[in-house]
Amino acid sequence: MKTRILLLWVLCLLALPLQARSLTDDYGRTVNLPETVTKIYAASPPLTMSVLAFDPALIAALNFPWSDAQRPYAGAAADRPVAGGFFGQGQTPNFELLAQARPDVILVWGGMPGVEKIVGKFDALGIPVLLVRNSSIRDLLTQFALLGRLTGNTQRADALVAYTEQTLALIDALQPKLAERRPVRYYFAEGPDGLSSECDGSFHLEPFAYAGAKNALECRMSSNYGMEKVSLETVMLADPDVIVAMEPVFADAVGKDPRWQALRAVREGRVLTVPSRPFNYITRPPSFMRLMGIRWLINHFYPEWLEGEEEARFEALFFPVCDTAAPAR
Repeated sequence: MKTRILLLWVLCLLALPLQARSLTDDYGRTVNLPETVTKIYAASPPLTMSVLAFDPALIAALNFPWSDAQRPYAGAAADRPVAGGFFGQGQTPNFELLAQARPDVILVWGGMPGVEKIVGKFDALGIPVLLVRNSSIRDLLTQFALLGRLTGNTQRADALVAYTEQTLALIDALQPKLAERRPVRYYFAEGPDGLSSECDGSFHLEPFAYAGAKNALECRMSSNYGMEKVSLETVMLADPDVIVAMEPVFADAVGKDPRWQALRAVREGRVLTVPSRPFNYITRPPSFMRLMGIRWLINHFYPEWLEGEEEARFEALFFPVCDTAAPAR
């Protein structure tokens, strides 16, 4: 009799679901999760970057391959397989590769167009999906806190949240002073030819809004992806105070191009190149690097308002396992 009871008890244990806890995501969905989370796949680059900042070892698969310059900052995620993701222009992940990587949980931006269908596709893999807010730099606070709850590493989460709160508080304190000044009118030049940009309302422009700047272009977004094509004539009519270039190749060539020299900002040498070490400060992808990007913009637009160098402290916190001495591959 005792043997039979013991056998039934063991069978009941085996029948229990693998999910041992539940969590409510940013959109109010209660999701069952494994007790231990050691592998995470984020379905878009900004969320992957947040996981990278938290702990590169957690990344189960990548959205895009790292460049040679980025690899030393990717830590344990340097050689993860590239599964792709949902980040505009018809991009979709490799579901077969994801099934092989077998993450414990998948993170999806809840504001993504067609998110219900996307969740349904991931559900078919049998992997729990959490919807995450990612429309503002302030959503970093909840993203880092979520990663702390998922992994149990609340100490790391608290450190990243504290830095983000400190930076946002500093920037918020500057807003009244910025509001008293005439805003710097900028043209955000994307692409090697500088003739792609962003329209007001694009989350790719959020750092500029915090830096007391105004988009010189008047245009409408055609998609969340951005990079709207514009003509040089349109840029000339906008007549920006400054050009902020994403691509060094464009920034290096624009001053030598007679067509662009007709612009006041070019003639007067007001062309800035967005830093991209180790990742872009502004966007592509819009990530936690914007905490440095806003500082960088303010330092250029109003150099007297922020004191001290921040790069070393920032990198020490967000890239503690960085091996900048590692050879590029």
